[in-house]
Amino acid sequence: MWGKLAGAIGAVGTERHIDCLIDLIGADTAHDLVTVARYSATRKPEFVKHRGFSDEMVQHYLDSYYVFDPFYASWRGERRLGIMPLKRLAGDEVKRGQYIAGFLAQSQICDEVGIMLADGGDWCLGIFLDRTSRPFRDREIALLEERLPVFSALHALDIKARGPDFLRTSAPSGPAASPRTPCIPGGLWPALTQRERELVQLVLAGHPTAAIARRLGITVGTAKNHRRRIYEKLDITTERELFLQFFEFTSHD
Repeated sequence: MWGKLAGAIGAVGTERHIDCLIDLIGADTAHDLVTVARYSATRKPEFVKHRGFSDEMVQHYLDSYYVFDPFYASWRGERRLGIMPLKRLAGDEVKRGQYIAGFLAQSQICDEVGIMLADGGDWCLGIFLDRTSRPFRDREIALLEERLPVFSALHALDIKARGPDFLRTSAPSGPAASPRTPCIPGGLWPALTQRERELVQLVLAGHPTAAIARRLGITVGTAKNHRRRIYEKLDITTERELFLQFFEFTSHD
């Protein structure tokens, strides 16, 4: 443990920081693989790096599954930091949803716990310890919570050491690895006008209503009215249902 802590301190402000932080976080908490993502309150998530995970599943997450990610939804809605076990977010809807039944099942992950750290602006960094065969126990979660101030302080020092112009970028570097703005297939939602389709595409890209209004050059009230009419046309009531229709159509396209 002390060796991992010394390594993490020495890596502050360098490219080794996140790897050394992963080593420290996972030192006494058994896990099978690690994923690291960045969440924004106004943008799509970014995948930073992973250990023992599939590049193919990374791309599936960035293309489709991020909209069902309860950790992403929690950050957008509540801006919660700290130790966040999946079981605290997994209500009945999440358990039946695409994140657990689809993404985690395909990744052969049975449980995960996120260490959510402030990452500048409206971003947080999520370091996720994942298991393939058994859930995390309460005492393991308690140990991570006890050590959280150390993890948070190290990451805050890294941000300070790098300066205000530093931008943390995603590890996947190929053209296909960066998050793409979803393209609405021509056969999906034929009842929508071109303007409504533009608005829906911005919703699917993760933009909140105020940002959508700015991009389209309309008022927030007008954007809300457009969304209401879109929901009426599609016979839905929530943004989640919009994402679900998009995902189900494109997964069978």
